[in-house]
Amino acid sequence: MTLQSLWESIVAFYEPTLEIFSLWAFGLPLFVTVLAVMFIVAQKFETPLTLRSLKQAAFPTEQYDHASSRVDMWNGIILLALGFPLVGIMAINGLAIADNVGAYVSAEYGARAPLITSTWALVAVQFLVYFLSVDFVGYWVHRWCHTTPILWHLHKPHHTAETLTPWTLFRQHPIEFFGLNIIPAVVGGAFTGLVLYATGSQIQPGTIAAITTTAYIAFFVIDVFSHVHMPISYGWMNRIVLAPVMHNLHHSMEPHHWDKNNAVILTLWDWMFGTLYLPKKGETWRWGCNDEEYGDNNPHRTLRGFYFDPFKTLWRHVKEGESSNL
Repeated sequence: MTLQSLWESIVAFYEPTLEIFSLWAFGLPLFVTVLAVMFIVAQKFETPLTLRSLKQAAFPTEQYDHASSRVDMWNGIILLALGFPLVGIMAINGLAIADNVGAYVSAEYGARAPLITSTWALVAVQFLVYFLSVDFVGYWVHRWCHTTPILWHLHKPHHTAETLTPWTLFRQHPIEFFGLNIIPAVVGGAFTGLVLYATGSQIQPGTIAAITTTAYIAFFVIDVFSHVHMPISYGWMNRIVLAPVMHNLHHSMEPHHWDKNNAVILTLWDWMFGTLYLPKKGETWRWGCNDEEYGDNNPHRTLRGFYFDPFKTLWRHVKEGESSNL
């Protein structure tokens, strides 16, 4: 392999990440502006409105200088450098899986006549099936991460966060990071492939455009906003779409909040399956995992603890299980 071909391979590998950064160039200024405005609307802003006061409101020093936030940031940088290209490829492959599954079933059982002739109707059906199936699987994977001991050991580091900033979105153990992103895309793609067969169709270009646009909007409106320090509510829409306050509460260390609001995008699933918790007026909480693993006792205050502690606790869990069976 020549030096030029090696460089071309590296560029090709990071192309999805570079595309994400180019989108962020437009999205981040809008995010900062909306965040500051939403803070003013949600709070009684008693200090003079200056750029400095708005900056402090949107990015409070006590949040971003915290040890927890520094772990979030450095892990995020590492994931951006190593993980995002692969996850981007897998997300795109979710649609490729749909096409392949549809083609395979058609080859096995015979092609079906087109059920929908309108392009717009076809795009709408394909988009809704893919979006709802991926979000539905994402909800259950997230819920199982809380209720299945083995999965909880990998998911727990996300919940030892004692601050909430947009970097907390990336506070995922690398192994969990790939699983949470890949499993919904693969399962959702396979289910969409069955629908392609049932409707006698293939993935439409408009479907790809709709999914790409939705992913971009969901990242800034749902993912990033759900990890900010402000408990912003969408009112009655909290029962349908993940508002910041709903995921804000999901990070609560209060026992009666544990395992609630597992939604990825649609809290509709929480509502349907009994894990929805609507915060009461004036209700407050602390962020973290529990009182025993808080502050100086937080096992994930450093990157070393963040990466290796899950394996230690998982091994301890396995050994205790073996001992109880003796």
